[in-house]
Amino acid sequence: MKKYIFFFLLIISVNSISLQCRPEQKTVEAKTSLVLVNPGAWYLRSFAYLVENKIIDIPDLQLLAVYHAEALDKYNDCQEFIKTQKTPLFKARSIDKTLHVDSLFQKNACTADYYEIFKNSSGILFLGGADIPPVVYGQKTNLLTGISTPHRHFFELSLLHHLIGGREDSTLTPFLEENPDYVVFGFCLGMQTMNAAAGGTMHQDIPSDIYGLHYVEDILQMDRNLLHKNYWPNIRKESSLHWRNFHKIRLLNDSFFDKKLEIDTDMTPLVCSIHHQAVKDIAGSYKAAASSLDAEVIEALYHIKYRNVFGVQFHPEFYTLYDPNGMQYKLSPNDSAAVSEYEMLKQSKSLQFHEKYWAYFSGLF
Repeated sequence: MKKYIFFFLLIISVNSISLQCRPEQKTVEAKTSLVLVNPGAWYLRSFAYLVENKIIDIPDLQLLAVYHAEALDKYNDCQEFIKTQKTPLFKARSIDKTLHVDSLFQKNACTADYYEIFKNSSGILFLGGADIPPVVYGQKTNLLTGISTPHRHFFELSLLHHLIGGREDSTLTPFLEENPDYVVFGFCLGMQTMNAAAGGTMHQDIPSDIYGLHYVEDILQMDRNLLHKNYWPNIRKESSLHWRNFHKIRLLNDSFFDKKLEIDTDMTPLVCSIHHQAVKDIAGSYKAAASSLDAEVIEALYHIKYRNVFGVQFHPEFYTLYDPNGMQYKLSPNDSAAVSEYEMLKQSKSLQFHEKYWAYFSGLF
């Protein structure tokens, strides 16, 4: 009996020594996966800059660029861009399923792909682009509406509806019911798509629909803060004229900006815009968080139920806003001097507003 006890204690002793001598096992930390939907080269460059300069400061970040097959040129550009990067920040994926306008807001050929993307990421960003086909929000097509990427819109409208829902006649259970803290942010077209996917409508042209103006010269007589793109390049071909506009917006009380970002709504930050369409009827699942100074154009929306779903009509994601050495422009031929976008924000004390926006975003992860 004593012999067996001796051998038992010996085995325990050897195992104990073995465990103590093993090299320390390092825990492999999972990356935070953030999805960019149909990003072109400009957006790839912008997000690379924002991450490298810690404007977006998320540890172990992985950006997945997801493309519909109709955007094959962008997918190929992304693959080439990835080859130029020193750090493995980006990955790319293309989805080649066909979508039809009558199956966007129900289970369809892309549903399984959408769910896989959702399950394997912490958030998703919808970016700027061309006009949404009005058929999806029940309107005829205005002569000023430019439909150049319909399949992209079908893909993104359907993806957003799968994520968030919002249409009364849909039988889909939104993915966010499974993970209500999932992050969905939209910029310009991205915000418009968020609204249209949930049943909202659009102004197809701001100057003519809202202000009753049909000529460039008349639009340019307006206060610059009421213009959402720069119309000077329509009639003056000067390289120093910027094709974007910078204008102030009004932050609404009891909204996303004061509650979540803790920004004083008395401030009117300067923002960068390049769009001629705008949200008209807000879908029932959203509320406005900001507007133009005259309250005619919705500048930001937040979701009533899902706390991390937020869209802005302007462009805080453009890397040139944060580049002190960026190119210099004029917004009007009458401007006394050309300045960079960075200087425009800095001089108007709006740079901190943009930085605080991205600090809040980063903190969600």
